[in-house]
Amino acid sequence: MAQPQMPWLDDPALADIEPEKLQMLIQLYQQAEGKSMQEALPFLLGAAARMKQNGTAFSSAEFHVIFEALKTGKSPEEIRRMNRLIRLFSGMQR
Repeated sequence: MAQPQMPWLDDPALADIEPEKLQMLIQLYQQAEGKSMQEALPFLLGAAARMKQNGTAFSSAEFHVIFEALKTGKSPEEIRRMNRLIRLFSGMQR
């Protein structure tokens, strides 16, 4: 099966990511693709919580890359909502 185009994979922030984490990131992206932000964010946050419980976590740069990828094709209002949620999530990580 051909892999869908994912230009965000070329982001320099992913240059040193472990292959296993990169594969998880790709899977998360594919599972969240096509979902509204309201549907995708709880899914992604739940996945992040499960990963943390397993001793694996995405770095801030990795979260940034996946959220930027999810913004593609979204309306300006959805992007504003995503940015607010990202700021909220970032505040929870401190």
